[in-house]
Amino acid sequence: MPEFSIHEITIAVTDIDAAAATIAAAFHGVVDPVQEFPQGSFELRMGGVWIGDFHIAMVSSPVGKGPVGKFLERRGQGLYEVNVRTDDLAAANEHLTGLGIGLVNETPLSLPNYDAGHGQILKELLITFVNPASTHGTMFEVAEWVE
Repeated sequence: MPEFSIHEITIAVTDIDAAAATIAAAFHGVVDPVQEFPQGSFELRMGGVWIGDFHIAMVSSPVGKGPVGKFLERRGQGLYEVNVRTDDLAAANEHLTGLGIGLVNETPLSLPNYDAGHGQILKELLITFVNPASTHGTMFEVAEWVE
């Protein structure tokens, strides 16, 4: 049986620098540097704020396309997804689909040399996205860290 834990929440914003500055000032947070992820339809910019030991990620779409761009166009800024970490992504996917929960991608997305924050670089981050229609309108990103 896979184990799960909430890793972070992600909000979609039009201006990461402005959003990070506002949230960091409001809650005495530490701002992350913005990273670029140019991987086809997954292309996005990501930064965030650490408030204590919890991370609020912020994403935007540099070209206004892809999942984040479409989200911003349809819904505007706000909660984009809840990031859940698991110790076994294959078992997690089997568990979810066994409950009738749909996955956006059956084959995990692989992000090599992923910066997990606080100076931790993962060998690889494996990600599956849960279809929001299966989880009452909220998208979940389920990820396994390969160290």
